[in-house]
Amino acid sequence: MDPLMMIAPIPTNEADRLASLRALQILDSPAEERFDRITQLTQKMFDVPIAYIALVDSDRQWFKSKCGLTTDETGRDISFCGHTINQNEPLVIPDATKDERFADNPLVTDDPNVRFYVGIPLSGPGGFNVGTLCIADRTPRDPDDLQLDAMQHLADMAQHELNMVDVIRSQKELLDAKSMLLRTQQKQALELAEAAMYARSLIPPPLTEGPIITDWLYESCSELGGDVLGHLELPDGRLAFYLVDVMGHGIGAALHGSAIQSAIRSLSLPGCDFADPLSVFRALNRRFPMAEHGNRFCTMFYGVLDPSEGTLDYVNAGHPAPIVMSRHAGARTLESTASLVGLDFETESASERIQLEPGSELWIYSDAAIELQDATGQELGVEGLRDVISLVRTSGQANEPSLAMRRLLSSFSGREQFIDDLSIMVVRWK
Repeated sequence: MDPLMMIAPIPTNEADRLASLRALQILDSPAEERFDRITQLTQKMFDVPIAYIALVDSDRQWFKSKCGLTTDETGRDISFCGHTINQNEPLVIPDATKDERFADNPLVTDDPNVRFYVGIPLSGPGGFNVGTLCIADRTPRDPDDLQLDAMQHLADMAQHELNMVDVIRSQKELLDAKSMLLRTQQKQALELAEAAMYARSLIPPPLTEGPIITDWLYESCSELGGDVLGHLELPDGRLAFYLVDVMGHGIGAALHGSAIQSAIRSLSLPGCDFADPLSVFRALNRRFPMAEHGNRFCTMFYGVLDPSEGTLDYVNAGHPAPIVMSRHAGARTLESTASLVGLDFETESASERIQLEPGSELWIYSDAAIELQDATGQELGVEGLRDVISLVRTSGQANEPSLAMRRLLSSFSGREQFIDDLSIMVVRWK
């Protein structure tokens, strides 16, 4: 009776073995040079027509790398490797026609007509045998121990690469995640830049003609800042102007500031007389109580200048004291007359009125201007800022006071980029 082909028994740890194989996520993956190098080297070292790395699936053996084979897989039931994975040492078949397990195997009786076979098991995660490094020849051979040792070294290399798949995949996933994060950051940066441009576009351009001249400097330490400034040309010829500094930085502060800017520019504060600084302060307190806006509050200077009389009505709500520079009276500061915006709309507050001399300048600034530090850590302070303003007025750059101020402040701090939102507004009455 002709011998019957012996199908390799299913290992007792088959479920764990298949889980180990699946964990590699390598089945049906494209060819990789790192595996092909090992297969090609194995073929050349042993001078055989066939060499391959096989992975044994539940019902097939699939070739991750192959030399001398035209198919990508065969059934597990006819595979030599199904037997190899059942042991931890090499499976050596000198002549398959004389081995009852393989004599009538179609891989022996038909193409590729295997006679000689050596397979060394390759283990995956958990130490389970998931595949093999194999060589085959069409003529019988009997390898010696030295040859088998050399092939074992090649199998160790293949096994190392096989278990590197998880590391490589993790690295790829990390790189993909980093790439996605970079794209997200780039998108966010673009959106923030667009938002910053929009916030800046809400600031009206400086007034360069007429009895009142204005100029301003607005720089955010991040893409979006919480400073808001601008002016309103009132119907009776007076000019209202303001600088608001929202506490904090970033998107939250910027959104809060933009809401305040919108409310003022659109004249949409209920019950508010925008020609009356105290009315504006109270309306903002009603509209933006900190308890309803993420505990955000802000300082504000709001002034109304009558160019026909030179009178300035103002409210200073906790803002750094603006500096008035006059030709004859010198410098004076306008101290607080009200609490911070958002704390309590019932808090006692008041507006003040002063008389300006012709040619007077009012410098309104955020706290970043006086908190600038030099290389020794010394703050500029109000007195220092007053000295800088005097330099600007005598520098021959009085027509561009904000740019001159920016250069002097940068020189003082030794920084091109300030560490806090910096806003300065200059209002001159001719």
